[in-house]
Amino acid sequence: MIKAVLFDMDGILFDTEIIMKEGWLKAARELNFTLTEEHLSQMRGSALPRSRKLFEEWFHGKVTYDEGRAIRSAYLNDYIQRNGVPEKPGLHEFLSWLKEYSIKVAVATSTTRRVAEGYWKQSGIDQYIDASVCGDEVVNSKPDPEIFLKAASLLQVPIAECMVAEDSINGLKAARASGAVSCMIPDLTPYTEELAPICDHVSPSLLDCRKIILDSQEK
Repeated sequence: MIKAVLFDMDGILFDTEIIMKEGWLKAARELNFTLTEEHLSQMRGSALPRSRKLFEEWFHGKVTYDEGRAIRSAYLNDYIQRNGVPEKPGLHEFLSWLKEYSIKVAVATSTTRRVAEGYWKQSGIDQYIDASVCGDEVVNSKPDPEIFLKAASLLQVPIAECMVAEDSINGLKAARASGAVSCMIPDLTPYTEELAPICDHVSPSLLDCRKIILDSQEK
């Protein structure tokens, strides 16, 4: 039985992954380096230390993660300042439904606390969040399961009774390693059969997750 949902943030609650991708491509143009979809996929869902290490492996100091991220962050911040935080369809409706059914909610995001809380407050979803763990509050980032285990602990719900909603491969690997029920809601990374071992469910949207939760309560 699913008693809690642990949400990734970017690409799940907010439609920010596409904006960050555009920002990274802008950084690549301005700093004259090549960033492929494979690079982006490997960074997606990871916190700063792991992404810094990946950049060193890829570019050997010719360009640093922090240089690129500064341009990407400025691009993202400018977008949000002009347009607000872009919400995924059905966000408020789904969170309200979870509250109605007494399903606990945690956010487990690789984004820093300062940035993430700003998004929650701006969109008005902070009222639905029972617990949260951010990227600057764990030692090991996704694909390590630490962030989900910590979120479940804060909710005081066994990890096996938590469903993780994720869009990235790193996040899904972390969900599988944690022992949670893993649900992929595809965003920039499409679902393929290669991901089947780390996906218990694949849902086209947040609202479609309701059936997964209700079905778990009938078993």
